[in-house]
Amino acid sequence: MIVKQVTVRVENKEGKLKEVLDVLAEKQINVEAISMADTVTRLILSNPEEVVTLLTENGFHAELTDVIRLTVPSRAGALAQMLSEIAAEKINLEYMYAFGSAEGDQMIIYPSDLKRTEELLSGFEHTGGFEETIM
Repeated sequence: MIVKQVTVRVENKEGKLKEVLDVLAEKQINVEAISMADTVTRLILSNPEEVVTLLTENGFHAELTDVIRLTVPSRAGALAQMLSEIAAEKINLEYMYAFGSAEGDQMIIYPSDLKRTEELLSGFEHTGGFEETIM
């Protein structure tokens, strides 16, 4: 399913990420997932629009991005098969990250074609993933 992700640009210096998380903690905002690389921090939260406003008001550069969030079966080959299906459609993955939740193994992906990828993966979660590949 397509969800909103908060992207925050922060200096790659000691304590800067902590400043962002302090703002969220002060308002009792739970971070469901986080990915950080260099100056880009990506957050999955239950209230992304509110978080962008809050962070902007506190001097941070924050924006919303549409991404796909899906549950990935926890079995050998499931992720590889999903990626094969995406690649077969000539869709590039700009980035992805994974995390655990009460619902199971979760993945965030940002493909070059968001709508087509959502269509392609629409049955993925409901069927427990693509058919197992015999290796």
